[in-house]
Amino acid sequence: MSPRHEGFTLLELLVAMAIMALIGLLSWQVLSTVVRARERSADHLEQIDHLQRALVLMRQDLEQAVQRPVSDAQGTPLSPLLSIAATAGQGVGLEWTRAGWLNPMQEPRSDLLRVRYEMVGDELHRYSWVYLDQAPGSQPEDLVLLRHVSKLQIHYLDASDQWQTSWPEPAAIQKPPFQQPLPSAIDLRMDTVEFGPIRLLVMLPAGWETGNVP
Repeated sequence: MSPRHEGFTLLELLVAMAIMALIGLLSWQVLSTVVRARERSADHLEQIDHLQRALVLMRQDLEQAVQRPVSDAQGTPLSPLLSIAATAGQGVGLEWTRAGWLNPMQEPRSDLLRVRYEMVGDELHRYSWVYLDQAPGSQPEDLVLLRHVSKLQIHYLDASDQWQTSWPEPAAIQKPPFQQPLPSAIDLRMDTVEFGPIRLLVMLPAGWETGNVP
């Protein structure tokens, strides 16, 4: 009598296929969750890196501030450092002259640079002018430093250790631009969507010279 060979029944095959499909679905969901978490982590790290580079540039710009007034495109003298109040045409910010602009190609230009930080909508922009005394129609280089900034507040420390909300300070606003001093320090505060409140407190060269510490 020949031995009996038994195989899988149709029901057993269907059950096995269902189990394999369930395992595959669960594995795909786990893998998809891991991939999404990795993408979010990479995006967050990129945002942190962008924020760090922006803050480093802002600090370098401020720490290199010099007492050098300029003229705008209309020939109007501008202070070495001045605050920008929010109006219908522009947002809050500040503008100043900085030194230490490297010139590795030995181009025929100064090592000084005029920069402006200004809010445009929910973005913080950095404008820079190659030539300090601007010619009519001259356009600055525009760099978006930070996005999704909801508020920018700037305070200026004067020589008597008092914080001012605008600059030049009231005691010096009537002086010629070349006689207007730099603040001892600048306290810059921002509210951002991704990172919440951010504060950058920078002592300027005037603060190191006088010993004023905020």
